[in-house]
Parts: sequence; C-alpha cells; structure tokens
Amino acid sequence: MEQQNKTAEKLLQIMFFTLVISVMNATIFNVVLSSISKEFSLTASQVSWITTGYGIMYAFGSVTYGKLADRYRLKDLLTFGLIFMVLGSLIGLAAQQYWLIVMGRMLQAAGAAVIPAVSMIIPVNYFTSENRGRAIGTMVSALALGTA
Repeated sequence: MEQQNKTAEKLLQIMFFTLVISVMNATIFNVVLSSISKEFSLTASQVSWITTGYGIMYAFGSVTYGKLADRYRLKDLLTFGLIFMVLGSLIGLAAQQYWLIVMGRMLQAAGAAVIPAVSMIIPVNYFTSENRGRAIGTMVSALALGTA
C-alpha cells in the first residue's frame, strides 16, 4: 500500500508539471507571432491560424482523449500524446515554411490535449477517496498556473 501511495504521488507530480506546460503552451507562443508574421510576410488572418489551429485541435483532442480513456490504458494515451506533442514541437522548431508552423502547432495541440483529459481521470483511478480531493485540487491548481 505504501508503494502504491508513493507511485500515485509521483504520478501526481509528473501530471502537475505536464499539465502546466500543456496549458501554458496554448498562449506562450503568442510572443513570437509578430516575428513569424514579419519573417514569412503573413497577414493577420494567416498568423491567427497558428493560434486558432492550436485551439481547435486542443479542444477536439481533449474531448477525444476523454472518450478514448474508457477503452485504452492511461499510460498508453499519455505516451501517445506526449510523443505527438514533442513531434509537433520539433516540426514547428525546424519549420522553414508557414504551413509547417501551422501543422506543427496543430500536431503539438493534438498531443498536448491528452494531458487535461487524463489529468482529471488519474485522481479518480489512483487515489483513495480520502486523498482524491487533494489530487483534484492539485490538477486544478496546475490548470490555473498554466494560464497565468
């Protein structure tokens, strides 16, 4: 039982960190939009697709992963999502064309969306009823911190 509690606490810490990064990722990119606009000679509507594409994929992905969590192991979903998030980040980092930036951001969002969906399921599955409220509170704190 003690080992299970330690594992749950470690999982909670990892999920807190990844949830902050996932939520922060939606807005942190905005600081470079003007540079991207100048670099690629983009209109405001073109630049907005970098953020809009991310938001659409993030919302769609969160709902989809929530449903997939009923069928697949959370570990598998998290691994899949984090791989896509990193892959999208690398594509965006190496992008030399506008469409690759948009594609990279959308792929990044498709992966990052697993985190908020799964982060609310983990406290229910891995914490006792006495500790569940604290675990959910920790996840909600990560959501708030990520948007700050």
